[in-house]
Amino acid sequence: MNPHLTLRRSIAAVRMSATLDVNQQVVAARQAGQDVLHLGFGQSPFPVHETIQRSLGQHADKNMYLPSAGLAPLRSAALDYFSARLGFAADGYTCMVGSGSKELIFAVQLAVAGDLLMPVPSWVSYAPQVIMTDDRVIKVPTADSRHIAAEQLDRTIAAARREGKHPTKLILNYPNNPTGLSLDTTALEEIAAVCRTHGLVVISDEIYGLVDFRGNHRSIAAFYPENTVITTGLSKHLSLGGYRIGFAMVPTAQPALFDALLCIASEIWSAVSAPAQYAAVSACSGHRELEQYIASCTAIHQLITAYVRDRLSSFGVAYPALHGAFYLYPDFAPFREALAERGVTTSDQLAADLLTTARVATLPGTAFGDEPETLTLRLATCDFNGQSALAYYHAHPDCTAQALVHACCDEIRRACDCMEAYFTRPTSIA
Repeated sequence: MNPHLTLRRSIAAVRMSATLDVNQQVVAARQAGQDVLHLGFGQSPFPVHETIQRSLGQHADKNMYLPSAGLAPLRSAALDYFSARLGFAADGYTCMVGSGSKELIFAVQLAVAGDLLMPVPSWVSYAPQVIMTDDRVIKVPTADSRHIAAEQLDRTIAAARREGKHPTKLILNYPNNPTGLSLDTTALEEIAAVCRTHGLVVISDEIYGLVDFRGNHRSIAAFYPENTVITTGLSKHLSLGGYRIGFAMVPTAQPALFDALLCIASEIWSAVSAPAQYAAVSACSGHRELEQYIASCTAIHQLITAYVRDRLSSFGVAYPALHGAFYLYPDFAPFREALAERGVTTSDQLAADLLTTARVATLPGTAFGDEPETLTLRLATCDFNGQSALAYYHAHPDCTAQALVHACCDEIRRACDCMEAYFTRPTSIA
């Protein structure tokens, strides 16, 4: 290392994103000819809808910088589209376009002074973003539902303040990564009441709001509009992760926050890709064919996650009914004694051993804020050919989860087979 180079302490404490890191490892292993089953990365695998492809092609000549806040027709279309589907009032919000919702979440964290209240488990990037802003993470314990309760949030805030911390922000994500579970209306109302009492800013990460299996997603902004920032994007329900289009819906009651986000955008990403923004207008059009596509993709995600849930249950790992997204977060505590005999006592060791001995890539619970001794793993159910799954589903709209997986999601089936063998028949693992 160059002795004259000193990294900023907060940056030196940050590691490569666990999700991106495991994906790069699996891609490299597969390119080297290794058979690795990938439950580690949550990338929706469906093909880009033809409507969006056509729009992108039609605007390939757009090569000028757009406003830092985003293309005006896109901002308007996105606000109308998402407010109608996520259940908040459009007239109380202003939309900003960013290069993915991840950057927008970081920008809000950077703009709002104070410490972050973070439910555990939470998505892998929330805590590192806090570290980079030199703020502190205040973990909020969750119950068996793996979501926070209003009473626990209130107690955590009081305890944090007694310790000299300064909680000003709460981040929520529902349907949730890593659990696939969501918050009901009553819970949202109760959490909103606590946030209003304490004057918190809520960062409501609703990127999976349109991958809600029950079709009844409701934003906490319906109950706390004056201080809730909603972030979302196109990556999950439209499989457009590579387009890097995200949206932040900022309360009009907080004009200083919007101005701060605009300044941050202008100094960091300047403006989002112009062709992608023009194409995104069609993505927010509510076109009937696009809406049918979203519904089909969501139904397939539901079937596949249900299949994995049922397979886990078959060898002794109970899991609640899933609400949305494409993840599960099982606790393998029922196998703690047997795993300890193999020298596996932490989630990091479990993920490493499962990859080494069973060729199944997962993520450990520590990446999501859990304590090391908790034997939790995050399983992403996206390792399948989206085009084939769509074709099969359209031909068999009433198919069972097992029929779909056995017909065109062989990687998912084999991953479940290998996990079952690992946990119940360790001697059969090569």
